[in-house]
Amino acid sequence: MKRAAIVLTTGFEEIEAIAPMDILRRAGVEVDIVGVSANMVKGSHDLTISTDKELLNVMNDLYDVLILPGGMPGAKLLKNHQAVQDFVKLHYDAGKIIAANCAAPIAIESSGALQDRNYTCYPGFEKQISDGHFTGDFVHQDGRVITGSGPAAAFEFSYTIVEALGIDAAPLREAMGYNRLVE
Repeated sequence: MKRAAIVLTTGFEEIEAIAPMDILRRAGVEVDIVGVSANMVKGSHDLTISTDKELLNVMNDLYDVLILPGGMPGAKLLKNHQAVQDFVKLHYDAGKIIAANCAAPIAIESSGALQDRNYTCYPGFEKQISDGHFTGDFVHQDGRVITGSGPAAAFEFSYTIVEALGIDAAPLREAMGYNRLVE
């Protein structure tokens, strides 16, 4: 079974965390909600999520995909937290999928994940990223790095992760009514 870790800290964008949680679980992926420093984390719109594990307890675990939702101040806190940076680098160096939505691409740059890659992010945050090439796409996959442009991209971002894990997302898109949205 494929495994995913979604890393949360104070001020995460709720839909960017919940959509991948739900969609990946529907796809049969084991998803751990990893709190940076607590077992209850409050999002940027005051929704509190209970985490499954604390980051310090999984620092040596390897997941098939590591997911960072954006939101403020969440993305900035992820960028400035050394254990998060070490966790991202561990996964990137091990050849795992790194996925960051909205402002969160600022939190994966120091791992080298964006170097010589195309990426997207919430408009304006590309100014805080010196590596890679900003595309402005809704969702962009460049090899094993997947980036999204914000809350509206949360579903497409999640389906792209499912596909990158080698799972057919077409049945999910149909069953969840997503195809009607994009027709």
